Amino acid sequence: MIMDQKSLLQSKFEIALSFEPFIALGEAEGMRGPWDERYGRLELTDDQRHLVQSWTRPMKVLSLTGRWCGDCALQGAALQRIAEANDGIELRFIQRDEEHADLVVPSQINAGFRVPVTWWMAEDFEPVYAFGDRSLSRYRSMARKQLPPDQCPVLAEPPADPVREVLHEMIDEFERVHLMLRTSPRLRKLHND
Repeated sequence: MIMDQKSLLQSKFEIALSFEPFIALGEAEGMRGPWDERYGRLELTDDQRHLVQSWTRPMKVLSLTGRWCGDCALQGAALQRIAEANDGIELRFIQRDEEHADLVVPSQINAGFRVPVTWWMAEDFEPVYAFGDRSLSRYRSMARKQLPPDQCPVLAEPPADPVREVLHEMIDEFERVHLMLRTSPRLRKLHND
């Protein structure tokens, strides 16, 4: 039986792990280091913390990821820092492997099994938004390195701190979802606001 997306995401969220238990599973393979290093570099600024704390709608966030993946460690650490700043954000991580093929296969991006893929859901697990693979700044960096400028011009200057730029981009993704939830007629009726 094929589950609808809401039921699938809810069932995976319920068995997924929070940040610390998830990255602890990578200790034996020596994969925890990049996650800890990125986490250490991504403390929110006062302005970022104030913004994140202002969000009032609860959200559930599920990240299909790989402990071996550098972009996963970067985005995962950024997601964790954001979630720590707002009690209404419940964040879970699930390893991309065969055990979760029912989630992995339908979440392909450009006909490939990419990680990370992150879903934002409303408090009742209604899917709101999905984001996959690398952030814009990471793709810009790849384009600068791999493509001739005349074939793929990148107008934005490289960020001063590429790691912190990804944090900023993830905050933007969360803010986008929060505003969708906050202005949702369905949720405004539910919360009588």
